[in-house]
Amino acid sequence: MKNKSYSAAINVAKSAKQVFNAVTDVTKWWSKDFEGNSEKLNDEFIINHPGKHYSKQKLIEVIPYKKMVWLVTESKLTWIESNKEEWTNTKMIFEISGNENKTVLHFTHEGLSPEKECYAMCEKGWDIVIKDWLFHFISVGTPSAKMAEAAEIRNRHFEDTTKTLKKDFHKTITVNAAAEEAMKKISQVNAWWKKDFSGSAEKLDDAFTVPFGAPSFVEFVVSEFSPGKKIAWKVTDCYLPWFKDKKEWNNTEVVFQLSQNNGKTKIDFTHMGLTPEVECYDVCEKGWNGHINTLEKFINEGKGLSE
Repeated sequence: MKNKSYSAAINVAKSAKQVFNAVTDVTKWWSKDFEGNSEKLNDEFIINHPGKHYSKQKLIEVIPYKKMVWLVTESKLTWIESNKEEWTNTKMIFEISGNENKTVLHFTHEGLSPEKECYAMCEKGWDIVIKDWLFHFISVGTPSAKMAEAAEIRNRHFEDTTKTLKKDFHKTITVNAAAEEAMKKISQVNAWWKKDFSGSAEKLDDAFTVPFGAPSFVEFVVSEFSPGKKIAWKVTDCYLPWFKDKKEWNNTEVVFQLSQNNGKTKIDFTHMGLTPEVECYDVCEKGWNGHINTLEKFINEGKGLSE
């Protein structure tokens, strides 16, 4: 399930022809920041939100009233830290089925899957665009009144997320191991973070607990696991009695992104949500620096926590 591309379906009381024609009128349901044509095979168009989003689409398949496929030939998502061209070579697929009175439109952004850095934000964006704006335009025949408002919300969300990404605790190490081997070592939490760790962190949906002396603890679930590329642990519960907000880590996420080159692996560690504004930042920053240094030694030398 985790590796599947984003998809959404809407049901409308309109004919397939009406639905198809609505999809081609992109400025009425996606963005007014539009340049080009989007009606027939080989048409190309650009969606450009300056400083945030740029994508160029080409119509590579058009079956009137049944199917349309857009190939993203160029993209730049400036709010992404790593690969700002994550949309490039992905496809947006519109499949239409039904009768004169009821039509189902199934949309898939092929290649936009959960391991992508942009997925969480793009999922929210497409939910608005397809399920709200496009649904309204097809059903009513006019752009949704929420379109401009939602665009403003989206822009603010981009700005807030960009700021957060810059502030989240981050540390990079390079280890003398292949990415797959480094991931195995990361999953051995008791060897580099806490010996009395309990549970499992080896695969998707595994759950584990890191105690810090009763009654303090942090509980995690492995929310992403892309072999050789990425591990993410989401905090599902915690109790940190030293701070005013004893649940300060709740819903934050610990992320390891790996990239291999010439037998070595770079590990970008980020604690998403651990920003200088939170009370625990100074203490946690020192803690993570020490733990990640121990992880580096464990991967490179096989020596983790001292006995």
